Amino acid sequence: MRRKTIPVEIGRLTLSSEKPVMIQSMLNTPTMDTEACVEQAIRIIEAGGELVRITAPGVREAENLKRIHAALRARGYDTPLSADIHFTPDAAMVAAQYVEKVRINPGNFADKRATFRNLTYTDEEYAAELELLREKFTAFLEVCRLHGTAVRIGTNHGSLSDRIMSRYGDTPAGMVESTMEYLRVCRSVGFDAVVISLKSSDCRVMVDAVRLLVQAMEREGMAYPLHLGVTEAGEGEDGRIRSAVGIGALLNEGIGDTIRVSLTEEPEAEIPVAMALADLCACPEYEGGGDGLKGDALRPELVADLSVAGVVDEEVSRAVGFTAEGDSLVTGARLSAGRRAPEWVYTEQLGPELSKLPETTGVLVPLALFDMAHVYHRNTAPLCRAEEYGTMAELPDASPVYVQVDTLEMWDEALAERLKADRSAVLVLAFGTDCRAYREAYRRMRRWGVGNRTVVRLVLEGTDRDGLSLAASAHTGGLFLDRLPDGLWITAPEIPDVAYPLDLARNILQSAGVRRYKAEFISCPGCGRTLFDLQGAVARVKAAFAHLDTLKIAVMGCVVNGPGEMGDADYGYVGAGNGKVNLYRGRRMVRAAVPEAEAVEALRELIAEGENINK
Repeated sequence: MRRKTIPVEIGRLTLSSEKPVMIQSMLNTPTMDTEACVEQAIRIIEAGGELVRITAPGVREAENLKRIHAALRARGYDTPLSADIHFTPDAAMVAAQYVEKVRINPGNFADKRATFRNLTYTDEEYAAELELLREKFTAFLEVCRLHGTAVRIGTNHGSLSDRIMSRYGDTPAGMVESTMEYLRVCRSVGFDAVVISLKSSDCRVMVDAVRLLVQAMEREGMAYPLHLGVTEAGEGEDGRIRSAVGIGALLNEGIGDTIRVSLTEEPEAEIPVAMALADLCACPEYEGGGDGLKGDALRPELVADLSVAGVVDEEVSRAVGFTAEGDSLVTGARLSAGRRAPEWVYTEQLGPELSKLPETTGVLVPLALFDMAHVYHRNTAPLCRAEEYGTMAELPDASPVYVQVDTLEMWDEALAERLKADRSAVLVLAFGTDCRAYREAYRRMRRWGVGNRTVVRLVLEGTDRDGLSLAASAHTGGLFLDRLPDGLWITAPEIPDVAYPLDLARNILQSAGVRRYKAEFISCPGCGRTLFDLQGAVARVKAAFAHLDTLKIAVMGCVVNGPGEMGDADYGYVGAGNGKVNLYRGRRMVRAAVPEAEAVEALRELIAEGENINK
């Protein structure tokens, strides 16, 4: 069962640990366009969405929520609506009268708009702003109490206040304290219809912040439900994998009562992904807000499984990231390993093609083929089962042995003692998608003093690529967020494309923030504040800059979270309204109000100037 939480009534729904994980999404239509909002809300609902969020940038938009609410009810839909408020407490007061839930952002509800400068606050100034927070928030809670409206305290990494950052920095701890300030007000006035979220476009920040918040609430006797999401996850496969890594890590720990997958796509496209994650990550038992298990594997290696391909020929080599001069294999010529090439390849077929692999690339083969494999490639290592390793009288010379453990029952103290005597051996953990088994294996390593390197091996059964990718990301991403494994090896025996499992492994490692294989794009899903074609902008920016594989570029619909969430991005492309775009280097705006038709070229010039690259 998930972490126990108190029930919160949101219209006809009850949100709590006793209920299935609630699925939700958010409109991206202008809030004043009642008909467009109603039609999009219906598409979300009919796709399976159980709660629909709508932005209300000002009082005028908040007033129109009454019309949207009434129109949906007239069409026969009683799905709860949630208003999304930033910067305007007056709009929150109005919205609370018309919808079942209101989300406020602690970073901009009472505090001043963040400047992201290194401000200093005296104790007196800090206390004065806290008192202002209490006054404004208490007044809002009383309106919510009067109308039976639930509240989401939605803290975003990208919009922490200067006051919080002056004491805690731009950190998960700052996100937690920003949230706890508001929760303490709720408790002091006896208002319990509260849901919480802590979001970031960085999966590790999001997961660490939620774990810390759970611990902080438990210390103070709080049990409010949690909303999970990776904000600005992006679109397509990247957005899905990034969301699965972050949301899956927490759901698998029994944390989270409602989720939203934030994709830069039509909102109804988010629903099936969220539903799949909720089904994949049904937690059998909550074990606490993280087990404190952290590693130091900063650059996990990749193993490319070539066993489904047979011979390692030119086509296979190119598919997994190796290249030859002139794009052709010449007899005797070695291949080159680029940024995307794996550190190891696994094969069950031996031949002279192996001799063309780079000397630094390792070749992993079954134990029975090890001696012969050495003829073709000197950097070869054997793979054996734990039972074989335990009875092996003599270890191979000058090669690490890869020892595969398929069940926790095989992972015992006798094997641990053998591994401690053979520090070069690499432990291959192959527990399928049982994320709890992997964590237990790492706990035993710590308990038994085993310091050997580890590789997580997934064997994905089936041919549904989207489903397999979500499962692999949701169940192993958390391990890499905590930097526990030293490598990742994915096998998909029923899919003949050798590039698929390797691409999936790359995407998981990049989403977990431990490797960078390609340009990274973060983009928000858009909302009624977005005054330009966000999906089109993302497509144009990706097409122009996908080849710059060392850069991280943010594409944002507006300035609510844009400058903050872009803090770790190299460049930003942010909608400014009226067909204009602001361009950022990090958090600093360097070009304002660039016409949208010129914005991609202007960003190209900015990147060329900053990175000293060809345009």
